[in-house]
Amino acid sequence: MTHQRKIHILLIDDDEDFRRLFGAKLAEHAYEVLYATNAENGREMARNYKPDLILLDVRMPGTDGFTIARAMRQEDATKNIPIVFLTNEDFSLEAKQWVKELYVKDVIHKSIDLNEFVEHVSAVVRAMGK
Repeated sequence: MTHQRKIHILLIDDDEDFRRLFGAKLAEHAYEVLYATNAENGREMARNYKPDLILLDVRMPGTDGFTIARAMRQEDATKNIPIVFLTNEDFSLEAKQWVKELYVKDVIHKSIDLNEFVEHVSAVVRAMGK
């Protein structure tokens, strides 16, 4: 019998309802979800736990997602952890391409259907070879 290691996902978002709803949906699909309520706490958790994937809110009070993604890309402990931006904003195709080239694997709009959300995350995980 092969034992498959759980995929650990760090969800960094200041919206408690969003964390609870989307985190529960990921947990239903056998993902292990860690939570951070702000960028600095999330960055520290990423350093300490080295999750397989980070889901990062773009707009948060204090440090925004762009700043923290840039910082994590420059640190040895976190530079290889894939990041997916979560946003309520509509990114243009150009903006999406730009952030993907710089920092992230994907951009997911927060209004997405929960099942579609899990499909997006699963596609990123598969692309990582996990």
